[in-house]
Amino acid sequence: MRSTIPLEALKRHLVGEGAVLIEGKRARFVLPPTPADRYADAQLDDYPHTLPRQFTRQPPQTLVVRVRFSHPSGALKGTAGFGFWNHPFTRNGDVLAPPRNVWFFYNSPESMLRVSSQGAAHGFKASVLNARLPFSERGRFGSAALWLANRALRMPLLARLALALGRRNAGAQEQFLDLDLTQWHTFALEWGCDEARFFVDEQLVLRATNPPCEPLGFAMWIDNYRAAADAAYGFAYLAIAEEQWMEVEWL
Repeated sequence: MRSTIPLEALKRHLVGEGAVLIEGKRARFVLPPTPADRYADAQLDDYPHTLPRQFTRQPPQTLVVRVRFSHPSGALKGTAGFGFWNHPFTRNGDVLAPPRNVWFFYNSPESMLRVSSQGAAHGFKASVLNARLPFSERGRFGSAALWLANRALRMPLLARLALALGRRNAGAQEQFLDLDLTQWHTFALEWGCDEARFFVDEQLVLRATNPPCEPLGFAMWIDNYRAAADAAYGFAYLAIAEEQWMEVEWL
């Protein structure tokens, strides 16, 4: 199994003091100490960030990497991950499109991101989302539905209902992983139109049916986001007291 996403095909997307240091086939994504009123992101990706975003990665795609982190789960602050998504949010949390992803994802305990009724709200997981609107997302009906959703998510009395409806239509399939993130682990992801398969240290951990089949973008990052999509909805930043990093080796 070999990656269809070569390191050489990716570009840096850096915010604040985030940095990506590349040496050969290894990349280190670094966040320095950062106050809670600033955003810091160290990211490699393959799509433009201007709107409307255009994505070119279509299944089949394969990713095989070795990864380790500076801190264990829980002590690592913010979010981190690698895989494919449609970047459906603005930085302040406005929804641009129904979220779709096929990736490994981490969020720290300060975040409460619950995308299914059974799933945990934070931790490290293999995840597929394939959210859909009940009608075309293009045109005035789709735009009106997203406008209404964004208004509802900002209103405390309606946010809980909007989030519950969103979970029902999220197409979520996920498996939380109990790993020592400070040790090297080999992660493999095979994304096809019929199914997506996730492996950790050559062991199958999730087989997801009906994943997204349309083009998505590849991203690999670590940042200091704090997001809530559980009983309430909101996005903010976390203070990072000491340097933290994610180190990745392409296989």
